[in-house]
Amino acid sequence: MKLKFYPTTIFRETPKVTFFDAGIESTNGCDVVMHSGEAISPPDEFEYEQYYVHSHQIDHNLVITGERKFILINPTWDEPHHVIYLKRSMGALEIPIGTYHRSISGKEGSIVLNQPVRDKFFDPKKEFIPQKLNKLSLIKARKIPPVYWVWENDQIKRLMFNPLVKKTANSNRY
Repeated sequence: MKLKFYPTTIFRETPKVTFFDAGIESTNGCDVVMHSGEAISPPDEFEYEQYYVHSHQIDHNLVITGERKFILINPTWDEPHHVIYLKRSMGALEIPIGTYHRSISGKEGSIVLNQPVRDKFFDPKKEFIPQKLNKLSLIKARKIPPVYWVWENDQIKRLMFNPLVKKTANSNRY
């Protein structure tokens, strides 16, 4: 599985103004998700992490202000665990149907614009119910070392760390 990031088109930037097109073709919704300060969505229930998973909606999340960390779990992917440190400059992150996901803001909070693609069976009463990772395949996927995605040197970087493999003198791999 390859994650998709949809770029924004910056029309003009001045010292205190950024004007850009954040449109995603074929979307049929526009959601604003505001985190005031440190926040987790969906919130943990007791000691258990909770996730959203959509059956009838593909998300396209674009950070408007601040930063947001997204955790994606999908046991059907060859790399089932991803952590994305999403910034506006990365564009909109696509979260496919069937992918368990949650997001976490830092101390300053964040605002995210989600432009989803919803099918005719979309029902908001069913799509936004927090879920625990209570299936063995989901638990195993969450325990796999994640693929990290960050913004560095004006580009999206994909990083993997494996603390169980030692660095050797002839290798730059971990």
